[in-house]
Amino acid sequence: MEAKEDHLRDWSSLLPEMLNHIDKNLSELSDFVRFRAVCKAWRFSTPIIDQPPQFPWIFVHGYGEPDPDFWCYPITSNKKYTFNAPKIFCMALQTTSDGYIIAQHSLEINENPLSHHFFLFNPLNNHEIRLPAIDFDEHVFPWKYQTGKYVFCYHHDKLSFWYPGQNSWHESNLASWDIHVYVMMLCYKNMIFFLENETGVIKAIDMFTGTLIYDIPPTKDYSTEDVQYMVEALGDILMVIQRSSDSVLSERFDVYRLDANKSGSPCWIKVTSIGDRALFIDCCSALTFRANDFARIKSNSIYFFWDYNNGKCKVKRMDLETGTVECLQDLFMRLPVWFVPNLHHL
Repeated sequence: MEAKEDHLRDWSSLLPEMLNHIDKNLSELSDFVRFRAVCKAWRFSTPIIDQPPQFPWIFVHGYGEPDPDFWCYPITSNKKYTFNAPKIFCMALQTTSDGYIIAQHSLEINENPLSHHFFLFNPLNNHEIRLPAIDFDEHVFPWKYQTGKYVFCYHHDKLSFWYPGQNSWHESNLASWDIHVYVMMLCYKNMIFFLENETGVIKAIDMFTGTLIYDIPPTKDYSTEDVQYMVEALGDILMVIQRSSDSVLSERFDVYRLDANKSGSPCWIKVTSIGDRALFIDCCSALTFRANDFARIKSNSIYFFWDYNNGKCKVKRMDLETGTVECLQDLFMRLPVWFVPNLHHL
């Protein structure tokens, strides 16, 4: 009798609180999609914008090869997703923290090479956000800035930025700065952090007025052969340095936290713990996540790609406290980046 009652139970009548509890524990985006597809009641109770936090996927672009243009690998499930986007071309593969990449229509490649039309593109829902046309000198760089999305690019020896809802680029007032001497590292709270590669000095400049806010001395044992990343990590600004040996990058990472002391003289402090956080490093950028939001992310860790040979690479994780490195997966791909899957629109 009890088995018959279970068979006749109307699962669509589950309370919204129960559905929301189930929804928040779906760590795989494919499970979230299937969950919403069960019935109208379940779909209406779990809007797209409430999708659970997702472990970053590995994202690869095919650059016009016969295979599909995009591959995504969620390493937590060892699945592979393919996305056909024959009209999309990526100049420099840059992903954002909310599921978009910087892309260009491939039909425009052979037109005017100095007047490209770029856009933000979400490969999961094919949503495009067209950027205003601009003549550019170098690559276009996306950055997450508080609650909005800023896109920066160099053009005519100047740095400009754009954000959704604007019809044109805004030129940063950096006329007194030779920005080609520096590498843009981070945009945070109206400040742009530039690295002077020869000295390792970081300059924090007001993005609207061009005023120098402060200089940050280089980290200890700074070397131009190392690779530096800056990332905002839940209120802290971190410098992540991948060390090199004889001009070859190693699996060793050092992490420093920016400390602005009472005297107003900021400095870097080396840390062996970033608490309940994990860093994801690729060839372009660094992302940070709170480990407690994910079932399979280990805190106080750095996830990175290693050993790009013959179209192969490895996914590895370094424990910051112990310095130990473990291999998570072998991949057959080139130049992968971390990608945060997102189904809803900006």
